[in-house]
Amino acid sequence: MKINASMKKAIMLALAALMICVCALASAQSYSLGDEADEIATIQTALKQLKLYTGEITGHFGAKTEAAVMAFQKKYALTDDGIAGEATIKALYEAADITADSASAASSGTALRHGSRSEAVRQLQQDLKTLGYYNGTVSGHYGSLTEAAVMAFQKANSLSADGIAGAKTLAKVATALSRNDNKQEEDNNKQDPDNGSSSLLKYGMKSEAVRTLQQNLKTLGYYSGSVTGNFGRLTKEAVYTFQKANGLSADGIAGAKTLTKISSKLSGNNNQNDNQNDNKNDNQNNNQDNNTNKLDTSRTLMLGTKDDEVRKMQRMLTTLGYYSGNVTGNFGEKTRDAVIGYQKAKGLYADGIAGKKTLAAINSDYERGIGREDKDDDNGGNLTDKAGKVLYANFYSWRRNYDNGEYCEVYDFKSGLSWTLRIMTKDAHMDAEPATAEDTAVMNRAFGGEVTWTPKVVWVTFSDGKTYIGSTHNVPHTPYHLKDNNFDGHLCVHFPIPMETAQKIGPYATSHQEAINEGWEATKKLQY
Repeated sequence: MKINASMKKAIMLALAALMICVCALASAQSYSLGDEADEIATIQTALKQLKLYTGEITGHFGAKTEAAVMAFQKKYALTDDGIAGEATIKALYEAADITADSASAASSGTALRHGSRSEAVRQLQQDLKTLGYYNGTVSGHYGSLTEAAVMAFQKANSLSADGIAGAKTLAKVATALSRNDNKQEEDNNKQDPDNGSSSLLKYGMKSEAVRTLQQNLKTLGYYSGSVTGNFGRLTKEAVYTFQKANGLSADGIAGAKTLTKISSKLSGNNNQNDNQNDNKNDNQNNNQDNNTNKLDTSRTLMLGTKDDEVRKMQRMLTTLGYYSGNVTGNFGEKTRDAVIGYQKAKGLYADGIAGKKTLAAINSDYERGIGREDKDDDNGGNLTDKAGKVLYANFYSWRRNYDNGEYCEVYDFKSGLSWTLRIMTKDAHMDAEPATAEDTAVMNRAFGGEVTWTPKVVWVTFSDGKTYIGSTHNVPHTPYHLKDNNFDGHLCVHFPIPMETAQKIGPYATSHQEAINEGWEATKKLQY
């Protein structure tokens, strides 16, 4: 067949167009099953607006997201492979009227949403931080943390909680800021009758008064963080918990009434200590009897119980190394967390309720003097022993051995820190949440104080005592269930799977598998 000049020109143009498409596709980001990214949340939002997706906005590309992407692709005559590539994303955003970079919402009326990047987003983040809803970096990028903060604000202000900052939400934020400023000015004008100083301590403040507040709450057993003088989320949570426990209006702000109540409680503790010291010699034998008496296993001790039996259990758990609060006889959240920690260590059902089995185990361990292993021990022999128990096994072969809702212990062998997670689901990987606010704080310390998607290799011990190598991150993303762990979302823990399977799932799963393989080589060196 003879090719004339016009045909040659057409072929050349077609080839050029093909090369342009290939280059564009090669440079574009695509998302598929198993991936996690901020933009996936934007994709889910767009699919939800088109009524193709009914799941949560998580940033995780799961089976529901894949099915919704395929449904969109079929509807718009695209290749229905379930992969959100450049062509699919572009068509999706156009159909849902979503742009990656929004102009200023205040001036143009355009809503700010997941994926937006602008000065308006930066201002929104700063405003929500001032109001106590946002604790991330003021970056100007509307990611998962910003979306979660907007949703929390919307719920608190009776707005539709869709995580999108439209005109109504932004107007309500402005009103709240104005009200907040007026309230702060009024509170600052109120003087504490005892010392003549401003009585209001709240989120975002940094002062010696905050340092004193933290120390006092730590003494009373409500605060477990560092005494820094910076009123952050842990301090706000401690104030809120104290207020709830003492019949005060629970807003997390330490005003005159709250500070007075704290002083009263401290004074009561001091008087109690003085009385105990005065009568120490007279009651020494009685105290020794109480210390050696066993817990009554016919009882059930739980959150809210307040009597001498709780006091005895607190004292025993302190000796065993699980409880670090005040021995008050009041079964509060710190006592519950101690019981959960003990139950997990002993392979018991970790519900924080001290029933017959838990109390009998405490009696037995206390009598034999068996305490808690020091998690931060960096002794070489201990590390060698721990490494020797670590297994490298295909996640899909053992993931069903453990129930959702169980707890597992994560150990970072590089820092020597460990924290507890509560299992949510186990699919391509394991979704989990830090069990307590203390676990969140320890985990973030292990990550060097940085919130990151970068995989960290860890050893994870489950309820049957088996330990598997895995990798995790510490970025919270929806959905989540625990509301009091200072971690508004869940995280992911990846375990060994075949590399070819990880590659089919996507780049993020592959990066975790690569980290696990490197970590396994390091673990094997520690075993000998």
